[in-house]
Amino acid sequence: MAVAATLVVAACSSSSGSGGGSKYKVGMFLMVSASVMDQIQTGFQQGFLEQTGWTKDKVSFETKNAQGDQSLIQSIAREFGTGNDDMIEVVGTPAVIAQAKVERKKPVIAVAMGDPVGSGVAKSLDHPGGNVTGSIDYVDPSQILDQILEVTPTPKTVGTIYNAANENSQVWVKALKAALAAKGLPGLKEATVTSSADVNAAARSLSGRADTVLIGPDADAIAGLPAIAKAAQSAKQELFLVGGDATVPGVLASIGPNYQTLGVEAGKVAGKVALGAAPGEVAFARPEKIEWVTNQQTATKLGVTLPAGVG
Repeated sequence: MAVAATLVVAACSSSSGSGGGSKYKVGMFLMVSASVMDQIQTGFQQGFLEQTGWTKDKVSFETKNAQGDQSLIQSIAREFGTGNDDMIEVVGTPAVIAQAKVERKKPVIAVAMGDPVGSGVAKSLDHPGGNVTGSIDYVDPSQILDQILEVTPTPKTVGTIYNAANENSQVWVKALKAALAAKGLPGLKEATVTSSADVNAAARSLSGRADTVLIGPDADAIAGLPAIAKAAQSAKQELFLVGGDATVPGVLASIGPNYQTLGVEAGKVAGKVALGAAPGEVAFARPEKIEWVTNQQTATKLGVTLPAGVG
């Protein structure tokens, strides 16, 4: 079995952590590797240090990455569950669920999660009630669709790629289908995957089925973004992301929350918990607004016109 990558970002001592003279240890659990994950992690550490007032030499951040491997998700969750970390930060809904099942005492900070309540890890967003809190990335797809429909030519058929086992993605796709129906557009063209290794084939399967591809907050799809963008280029599709790297050739725009900001806000939530607040009483942070990040080269190649004030 592949060994999960481990990176110690910072480590020294803190009298504020797990005992006098010992460092406060934050385990950081990622489902996949992607540029948006890097943004989240940078933001999380920034927010944590700002909220606690600690310096980098007073806390350690250790990252373990499952690289999209379902068996590694489970094994890493068990490793963190039996480890000596004071807190576990997790990115990726399946990883959060796995961690919450094996760790019911230490604080678990879920970052940019879609539906903590529906996933069963929190009783409510304002009063989580257990040991899991953090930030959510859910933006109603109807709001994003409203933005996309301002592009000329107007999209007529929309497709998406997601892991059907990801509860976060299930919620988002269901809402996207409802939004398309409400606007009188044809039904969603779906391509599902079981891991990021399936993304290339899924992306190619949407050629001729959809003129527009919208990628939601699905970790496996985001990890396979280069393959999706390449397929979209070949099929001359308008490719939109809810979160991800809009500079990848073939991506037209990212429309959604700022993921580094979601990382910062989750870090502040984590900081409150590290200073003594009960995680079950610290509300999940929510996205404040939708942001556009466009790829003008892709727009030019496709011959599309973006909404006024965008680009």
